Amino acid sequence: MKMKWRWLIAVAALLSFTGNASAEVADRIVAIVNEEVITQRELNLTIDMFSKRIERSNPGVPIEKIREEVSLPVLNNLIEETLLKQEARRLGITVKDEEVTTAINDLLAKRKWKMEDVKANLDKEGMSFDEYREATRNNMIKGRVIRREIQSKIAVSNEEIGNYYREHRDEYEGQEAARIRQIMIPVPGNIEEDTRSLAKAQAEDVLNKLKSGVPFEQLAVQYRGPGTGDMGYVEKGTLLPAVDDVAFKLKVGEISDVIESPAGFHIIQVVDKRGGGAKPLPDVRNEIEDIIGREKAEKKFADWMADLRKRSYIEVRLK
Repeated sequence: MKMKWRWLIAVAALLSFTGNASAEVADRIVAIVNEEVITQRELNLTIDMFSKRIERSNPGVPIEKIREEVSLPVLNNLIEETLLKQEARRLGITVKDEEVTTAINDLLAKRKWKMEDVKANLDKEGMSFDEYREATRNNMIKGRVIRREIQSKIAVSNEEIGNYYREHRDEYEGQEAARIRQIMIPVPGNIEEDTRSLAKAQAEDVLNKLKSGVPFEQLAVQYRGPGTGDMGYVEKGTLLPAVDDVAFKLKVGEISDVIESPAGFHIIQVVDKRGGGAKPLPDVRNEIEDIIGREKAEKKFADWMADLRKRSYIEVRLK
């Protein structure tokens, strides 16, 4: 049965392409994106950095089969990354070294982490601090492009907020509830044990990235798929038992360890909690505006990227 590895695609967004590929890898062109090319070496480096971690924690897994199946999805992700960088250059969007340093230091202060601990975690993941800085810079650049081209053009009206509140009134009253963000690595119930172990290793890899300083919301976007994203407010007792038990023990802002359930592997963050009783509209207005805005942004980004691809010259040469 053909295995599905779409949850691997997002790894490309966090990895920079510094370093040297092995001598036997032919550096042929696998894609042309306008005036730039993506090489086999770049594609292999992106996949290699992840697959080596999997091999270390799961000896004997069918790595070559996995590599073959994810090659095209990962290449498509690299194409979109290249298009975003080209748009940033066209718009004159850059991020200075001192801005990257400030962003990393702010994150360390917010999470109360020490630099040596972050570097140690990165080393375990096979990523240098310089590569992490470049990944941070790239994500900041992409964020600025998205804010300029997408978020700045989104408006949420009072009517939309009122309609949402009325349609979701039951979400703002009743039992104890928590607003939860989740990153989920889904696993079918009849999957083979080595494949399930591989999925668990992927979830642990995500958790290590969170511990090294990558923002939860960033990874939730990059690992988007079934079960991943902002779940909104969920009442106690409505989640899978393993997840529910952890969710209502976490404090606001805390991130869980990897949680295993029959559906797969979960990592959750509690964003807010509330007790019983109804919340009036003024108290939840900002929250609703954020939810509607995020939904609009996701759709607008998908449309924007589709249009950008149509307006660009893209040639895939992957064999």
